Amino acid sequence: MIYNIIKFEADPFTYFLDFSDRITLVRGDSATGKTYLYQMLEDLRMTKEYQAIKLFNYKTEDFHENLKKCKNRFIVIDNADLLLNDEDRKFINFASSNQYMLFARNCDGLNLSAGSFMLLYENDYKVSLKGELVAV
Repeated sequence: MIYNIIKFEADPFTYFLDFSDRITLVRGDSATGKTYLYQMLEDLRMTKEYQAIKLFNYKTEDFHENLKKCKNRFIVIDNADLLLNDEDRKFINFASSNQYMLFARNCDGLNLSAGSFMLLYENDYKVSLKGELVAV
């Protein structure tokens, strides 16, 4: 794991993102703050503490090639449903030196556990990840 916790403030919000798996699939309806979080991470990655963050979205040039070059990174992919192809999914499954936070609804082709499925949750200006699946 690159980061077990990512914690920062972006007024008026406080973010506390707790990760239990190497691959985290962040899901949720439109307008729940996923893209806003992505934008906050763009600034956060400029700090020494969070310099391992690597961001990808639909504007990323040569996405597939640049993804495969990543080692020891915390990779965040916005709109992963649209960007990932089968080769990318294989890379994510087997490139164990990286940690992933994927904003996506579709998890086909990814090796995920129950702890991989998270929802972005906000309560009283505190934003966190909440487990989507309940263990039986």
